Amino acid sequence: MARRYAAAPPRRRPAAPRWEAWEDVARHQGKRLRGGRSVVQVQTGYLPATLAELWEGAAQYFMHVHDGRGQFHARETMLWRAQHYFYLTLCYIHRYSPKHNFMDEIQTSRLTGASSVSIGVFYKDILPLARLWSRNVDHIRWGDRLRFDNHHPFFPFSHTVIWDSTCMRVQRATQWQYSRFVVNGHYDFPCFLVLIGITLTGDLVFGSDLFRVNAYDAHLFEDTRHLHPQLPHELNIGDGHFSTCPGFSTPVQKIGGRQLTVAEAIYNKWLQLVRSRVEHLNSVVKQHQMFKGEPYRGWMKNLSCFVKITLHASAAEIRQREKKNGAPRYAGYGWWPHQISPRPSPGAPPPVCLHGA
Repeated sequence: MARRYAAAPPRRRPAAPRWEAWEDVARHQGKRLRGGRSVVQVQTGYLPATLAELWEGAAQYFMHVHDGRGQFHARETMLWRAQHYFYLTLCYIHRYSPKHNFMDEIQTSRLTGASSVSIGVFYKDILPLARLWSRNVDHIRWGDRLRFDNHHPFFPFSHTVIWDSTCMRVQRATQWQYSRFVVNGHYDFPCFLVLIGITLTGDLVFGSDLFRVNAYDAHLFEDTRHLHPQLPHELNIGDGHFSTCPGFSTPVQKIGGRQLTVAEAIYNKWLQLVRSRVEHLNSVVKQHQMFKGEPYRGWMKNLSCFVKITLHASAAEIRQREKKNGAPRYAGYGWWPHQISPRPSPGAPPPVCLHGA
């Protein structure tokens, strides 16, 4: 007589975890450092509210386990590790601790002491999850350039974005077939370039991937045009490198040795006053030790992951600072859509001066 075996009970899915407060995830909980900054800001460079916004989109990717063969499986045990691994990723970008000091600096409240994560475990188990998240991260809002207060008294109608490129310093490769992409006479150190676009109020609305350092800014803009489509009437602001791109307001240059007129000199000062805002954003992106201290050493694909995460996190950080301070970094101007100033038809009354409202 054949034996009958009872069917195995269905496997229960783990209950949804209750995520900890970011102050509890940090290693030194509850402490306040100089300047009134919390430990979370010191260790990651971001406000706790920024981490909460980033975690909403990153949780589904860090709730996986990498098997070492390119496959990801849903995490079923120790679900708290997902949040702590996410925190360690931002800590590593911000502090960029060397190999011999990694386990002493990159820690959380649970991953500390004997449970600290080594740099080998970080690159084997955590970085694949960070790369998975970086492929889908989406905190840069290109549509914010059309906000009705994205104007300036000097450019009150059609200008929406300020463009510039910033450099990411790296260690020079020993082989010229690789180092030729990071060496250029314009900079005194090897680096890659990233194209950045911000609004006139200081919000980050575009961040590109890594480009070779000998690329021209105008070429970077044209090569990525499909990633930042604009309306026909939109205008941009940039330095002289963008003078060959249509729809750009750039400084008047001394071509052929001629001298600038008084009006041209004043225009250049007005333009530079607004354009310098993108330089301030570069300081926000490069506040992390990975981009401002020792040159980055490692694979380019890892640097591309770290840069993309930092750009999107910086966009979220700027928005959270606006909420905290009650106003953007640069005050907006007016409240009207971006359009070309209309030409009055014969016999029509004169148009209303919007920027005088």
